[in-house]
Amino acid sequence: MEVVGDGMIARAFVNSRMRLDDVVVFAAGVSRSTTTEAAEFHREADLLHNAISDARAARRRLLYFSTASAHLYGNGDGSPRSEEDPVRPTTAYGRHKAAMEERIRTSGVDHLILRVTEVVGPHQRRHQLLPALFSQVSDGVVTVYRGARRDLVDVADLVTIAAELLSGDLRHATVNIASGHPVTAEEIVSYLMTLSGRAVTKVYVDTPANDYNVSTKRMAQHAPSTARMGFSPTYYRNVIDRYYRA
Repeated sequence: MEVVGDGMIARAFVNSRMRLDDVVVFAAGVSRSTTTEAAEFHREADLLHNAISDARAARRRLLYFSTASAHLYGNGDGSPRSEEDPVRPTTAYGRHKAAMEERIRTSGVDHLILRVTEVVGPHQRRHQLLPALFSQVSDGVVTVYRGARRDLVDVADLVTIAAELLSGDLRHATVNIASGHPVTAEEIVSYLMTLSGRAVTKVYVDTPANDYNVSTKRMAQHAPSTARMGFSPTYYRNVIDRYYRA
């Protein structure tokens, strides 16, 4: 297994020691989903171009991590968005991810594209959702974005799901990876406050309501192990407990 990237997801695959000799894991995205810097997008595009060329030449399969967020799917009406639905990118990041997916599909390389929600695990950058909220709660003042919802996924579960999908019969496919139970920013912050056991001041910021949700039917069909991962309305607490309870 060849891994491109050095962030949380890349490290999780390296540490898993999975025996996937015929796979190139591409986990080298931009630093922030809010970025509009062309240089960051170009960097990922160049790395992906090389990874596609190498995978194709070596007859390897390319595993690419995209996003299942509103950045790509757009704000919805609450009905689950499937992989077959048209994407409606709302940001530069969403448009970039859509373009990278299309580049992979038209390249002819054997591939699996995983559209992932909010991944949580060790070695995350401080600006990312859970590290940022945890830091704010620890400091005693936390910003809560009303209307914001996130579907948390443990990076360990992501690696397990990816391995199962890669060992199956999916080819040239796109799969949503999510718990299927998005929760509000208020719920996430409240649980972090419960774990902290201290008084915390909440500062509220109003944002447009986001009722997006993604379908997990394809994931469940091709990765039966997801039935044992505890995906439920309280799964997000299990994820937070694993990395932030201590």
